[in-house]
Formats: sequence, structure tokens, C-alpha cells
Amino acid sequence: MKIGIDARLYGTKHRGLGRYVQKLVDGITQIDQKNQYVIFLTEDNYNEFVSNNRKVRKVIINARWYSFKEQLVVSSIIKKQKVELMHFPHFNVPLYYNQRFIITIHDLIIDHFPDSRATNLPPWHYKIKLWGYKKILNHAVQRAEKIIVPSNFVKTDLISLYQVPADKIKVIYEGYFLEETQEPIDISRFKITKPFLLFVGAAYPHKNLERLIGAFHRINKNRKCQLVLVGKTDEFYQQMQKRIDDNDIIFTGFISESELKGLYQKALVYVFPSLYEGFGLPPIEAQAQKLPVVSSNRSSLPEILGDSVLYFNPEDEQEMAEKIQLLLQSKTKRQELIVKGLANIKRFSWEKMIKETLELYNRK
Repeated sequence: MKIGIDARLYGTKHRGLGRYVQKLVDGITQIDQKNQYVIFLTEDNYNEFVSNNRKVRKVIINARWYSFKEQLVVSSIIKKQKVELMHFPHFNVPLYYNQRFIITIHDLIIDHFPDSRATNLPPWHYKIKLWGYKKILNHAVQRAEKIIVPSNFVKTDLISLYQVPADKIKVIYEGYFLEETQEPIDISRFKITKPFLLFVGAAYPHKNLERLIGAFHRINKNRKCQLVLVGKTDEFYQQMQKRIDDNDIIFTGFISESELKGLYQKALVYVFPSLYEGFGLPPIEAQAQKLPVVSSNRSSLPEILGDSVLYFNPEDEQEMAEKIQLLLQSKTKRQELIVKGLANIKRFSWEKMIKETLELYNRK
């Protein structure tokens, strides 16, 4: 069977989605010597993907995701390759694509948070974008032969919001990975001089960083710790930095995987205040580095983290502060959560995800 994968978002610069696409494509083409694969990339990431599998072909699609050009040219480029099954690892299936395909839906954040604060587009433009999102997503979920989701929470969400039959949805948990390092990482360039709390992710409104910062100020009146926020310096982080005048809050910008691993290893507590997550990769990564986690109790997080973290109501700043303070003050509690975290992460691996995805391909 000839299988196509849309890998235009391949690479870690595209955050969690890019990491998923990269692990999927790298893993599938490495272990499957039976099927043929056509991997669709852009000029920017064409050379990033390398495979020794002779049954793998790379094809360039120079059309940006969510663009009008995507709708106009992607279908014809894919059809020319005569793929028998196409996997779109995101919801952006061109409306004119009418061949067999499966998709991955990572979350339905925009359905729950259609907030103009989550974009830098003018209001009129954002309304058009939301309309397009709804139309394309609805087409994708209705036409797909199978839908992969990273949690039972997203499955339930899809059934509720889009009336998708339950047997059409396959839950495949994602994995985690951090680069192996031989030497301790020097994090002095981040100006970290005190014990610190860590957050990794974007600064979109649903990430709830304003309340995290408020909770941090409640527990740091004696100025004994710092809060380190790791994420690409986009407009959302820039806006936040302009509003904050506190040397104990550190914005790292984009950092390498080895540096990220070093921060996980040296932090005291990882805090995840998100209002909505389809899976929630950063707390899993933190647990893999023996970092105790305090987390929001919303969306998929109780499913993914189980009893391995300390939960709080993400809309209650005081409760968030109290739970963080509890971990900061109790070495015993931190150690307990480290042990539980290491047990929890055994449920997740990219290898398992790849194997289950390949089984889904071969059933088609």
C-alpha cells in the first residue's frame, strides 16, 4: 500500500504538533519495510527529514498551512502521487480532497476558546479564520475514515461537539522525548540565581499564565524563589513581558532540548496551570526528569497524569498558590510525586504510538 503523510509541520520549531509529526514520520518510515510512503514536506524542512528506507519518497508542497493556497494546490499534488491512504496529522484537510484519508485531532481548543486575544489578527480577519476553521474541521471529521486522538477526553469532546461516531475514533496516546546529554547543562545564561518554578509552553490565553504569575507573587513576597517561563518569544510572550516588572520572573525564549532538559533537572517544581489540553506533554517530560508536578485539574490532565501530581482549580489563584507552596515546603511530598511520576510515564512512549498508528494504517 502507498501511504502519504502531510509532514509540512515536521520539526520542533512547530512546538508540540511539529514534534508529533516528526516522531510519527521518523518512526513509521524506520520500522515499516512493507508499505510505500510519500512524505510531503516544505522547502524549509525538506532536508530535515532523512530516511534510508528505499520505499520512502519525499515531495515538496510549498503551501502554508491554513492558507488559501493550501486549499488550491495541496489536493492535486497529493493525487499526482497516487497514494492509497493519506494521513493528515492535523485537521487542515483541503476541502477538495476526496480520496481516502485519516486525520489526527490533537484538541478542540478553538471551539472552547474562540477568543480574539489568542490571535494578532484584526477582528474581522479573525472572524473569517474562525469560520474557515469550523468549515475545514467539520469536513475533515465527517469525511475521514478514522480519527486519531491523544486522549479519551478529546474523543468525548469530538463526539459531543461534532457528533462523530465513537467507533470512528481511535485513542492513541503520544510519547515524550528529551535529548540525551553527557554533561551537566550550564543554565547561568538565564540569570537563574534562586530555587525556581518551571513552566514550558506557549503564552496563549488558555495556558492561563496570568493566574500563574498572580499565584507566584502570592508565594514570593519574601523574594526567595524565581519563576522560569520557557517558550518561543512570539507576540503573546512579548505582550506579557511588557506588563511585568519583576526580576524574579524569567523569560527564556526558545531553547534547545538539552537546555530544556537541564531546566527540568534543576527546577524545584513544575507548574501546569492550563485551562485546556488535549494531552499535555510538558508535565510528562518533567516527570521523566524526576521533577514533581503541580497541575490544573481540567480537560485531559487528570486522565494523563492520574494520581501522580498535586491538582488545583486553575481559576482559583489562591488555591494554585497554596498547592505550589505545599510542594515548595515539603521535600517528602516532592519525593512522593517524583516516584509516582516515574511510574506514570511508563504508560507513554513514541514507540507505542508509532506501533499503534501503523496497525491502524494496515487495517485500512
